[in-house]
Amino acid sequence: KKHKSDNKYKEDDGDGDDKKKDYWLYRDIVVRIINKKLSNGQYYKRKAIVDKVIDKYEARVEVLESSRKAKDGGDILRLDQDDLETVIPKEAGEKIRILSGKHRGKKAKVLRLTKEDYRAELRLTDDDRVITLDYEDFSMLA
Repeated sequence: KKHKSDNKYKEDDGDGDDKKKDYWLYRDIVVRIINKKLSNGQYYKRKAIVDKVIDKYEARVEVLESSRKAKDGGDILRLDQDDLETVIPKEAGEKIRILSGKHRGKKAKVLRLTKEDYRAELRLTDDDRVITLDYEDFSMLA
């Protein structure tokens, strides 16, 4: 696990540089569960919404329905961020939350997704600036 003790990750000391923190969870983002062992794989690749960030590295999530007709959502799980990954919107126009870098915490709208290099062009909601970020640095808003 990558936690505070890792020197690879540097805390943002407020000097304006955009070094990444080693934690990225935020309330009300959509995530995908990537732990294959959890409940014998029952939740593997399932989407969930972060309901509460418990500490920097752990969240309470609510599992979403696996399809529109399925009534299999609603389970509440407590998971480490290592068991989760970001969810990228399928198309432009969707709202996202930036999870790392100097714009961490800001909301934006997807202008363009570039699947070849796993990057997206985003328009910040608060000041209309256009930025480009890697897929791992943002997630879809619930």
